[in-house]
Amino acid sequence: MYGPRWPLLITLVAGVSILIGVAYLPSRPAGEEVPAQGGAYVEGITGEPAVVNPLYASFNQVDRDLSSLVFSGLVRLGPKGGVQSDLADLPNITQDGLTYIFELEPGLFWHDGEPLDAEDVLFTIEAIKAPGFDGDPVLADLYSDVEVEAASDLTVVMTLAQPFAPFLARAATVGILPEHLLSDIQPSALREASFNRRPVGSGPFRLVELTSTSAQLVPFAASPHGRPFLEHLELRFFRDEGALLNAFLSGEVDGALFRPGLDTDAMLVIDNEEQWVRRVLHTTAYSLVYLNTLQAPFDSRFVREALQRGLDRSKLFERVLAGQALPLDSPIVRDLWAYVGAPDEYDFDPVGAAALLADAGWVLEDDVLARDGETLSFSLSVSDDHVQVALAEELARQWGELGINVDLQVSGASVFVEGVLLPREFETALVTIDPGPDPDPYPLWHSSQVLGDGRNLSSFSNLEVDRLLENGRQTTSDGERAEAYRTFQDIFAEELPAVLLHTLTYQYVVTAELQGLSPGLLVSLSSRFDDVSAWYIETGSQSDAAQTQ
Repeated sequence: MYGPRWPLLITLVAGVSILIGVAYLPSRPAGEEVPAQGGAYVEGITGEPAVVNPLYASFNQVDRDLSSLVFSGLVRLGPKGGVQSDLADLPNITQDGLTYIFELEPGLFWHDGEPLDAEDVLFTIEAIKAPGFDGDPVLADLYSDVEVEAASDLTVVMTLAQPFAPFLARAATVGILPEHLLSDIQPSALREASFNRRPVGSGPFRLVELTSTSAQLVPFAASPHGRPFLEHLELRFFRDEGALLNAFLSGEVDGALFRPGLDTDAMLVIDNEEQWVRRVLHTTAYSLVYLNTLQAPFDSRFVREALQRGLDRSKLFERVLAGQALPLDSPIVRDLWAYVGAPDEYDFDPVGAAALLADAGWVLEDDVLARDGETLSFSLSVSDDHVQVALAEELARQWGELGINVDLQVSGASVFVEGVLLPREFETALVTIDPGPDPDPYPLWHSSQVLGDGRNLSSFSNLEVDRLLENGRQTTSDGERAEAYRTFQDIFAEELPAVLLHTLTYQYVVTAELQGLSPGLLVSLSSRFDDVSAWYIETGSQSDAAQTQ
């Protein structure tokens, strides 16, 4: 069975959300104001920098934010997770799906003025593949079987051991490092290099000063996507969300991305002030309840659908998550390019849920569902995170109203993953997962992933789904992938091997003076900076803009 490496992060608490406000720059008649260079923007973030290097950035969100501004990859991800050009055009891919040919844009430069070419790409990938590399293990795994060569100064050829369509989104987006500054450093020593505090990249902004409290950045005129409008960008660091919120409300910073759980009173203050604009965003992470479909009563589709229909998710969000969540209606999150929603399949319908349970033979007796002398009861396993436990308690309460007895089983994080989830030692389990930037559902729902370290935790098996998911990760045709995943989502809505819950929402609040933002799906938290080159504060006439070009 086809099954290339595919690292999956199972998180016990995660965050997500959806775009509701999007600002675009319409074309304007001559003489009307247009974006102009100038202005400064200060964004507050929690944490401190450690290793500003794209090969290590996954370990620290501040490093990831800075790396996204300072470095460029061969390609990058767009608002819906689709792959777009960056240092290179989209690659030519051979018909067998194995060889990717990247053509770098001519005239690329590093922030220090040195030319960027294929040798830099080769150096970066070879550093990831080196035996002593101690950076992002996901990158190391993705590139372990990939052969890379520089066919010319501007041509990079990568050959995979087997077709793997998510390769572009997961691997080819990594930031490229400058060979001329790092070639004398062994991969095993790269993490400790002084370069990581004074990085030189090719991204839209150049880092000019880095301290424990702030990072000062200026625009890079030779950026592959043009010089940013902002004249100065500062990231200011805070110890926690409380300190960040205080700094924002006091005007110390111009903007901030607040994680799920932002104080509702603070949101009211923000929304009542015209000086701020709040956008609601979400990531690719989501929460669901896995049902062990190999065990009764979850081998019955009627019961599985009843558990979904019997949940009032809006009440769940209000009581536990301060309303900062969105209902999930697909195993592929909304706003991802492959998403096809089916909200009607997951609507709250207690009457319909009761009818489904009755069809399965469960009759309400003294407020308890029973069949053949047995009551309908099961355990719900959950990690000991306080939010997850609160969610589980509300799930148990709501299912209890249907006449189902739910017993919570709480475990520490490591025990929950290693002792409960992976060995499938559960009847139902509340889990938050983050599949990442590519929609590939293979690791979560293909039948080959039912055993061992596979992540098909519901033990779901469907031959048509297997075929669709195999084709979806082997074909390089975006259209064929989208069609395969559309059909998969239709089958999932019919079979319901898990109870879909929610994606959490993030609040991105910035000064109303900052224009040009078009935030989309947060394929990573740093992707809020994807269109940073288009952000602007200053404006001028079209004639003025023409004179500066």
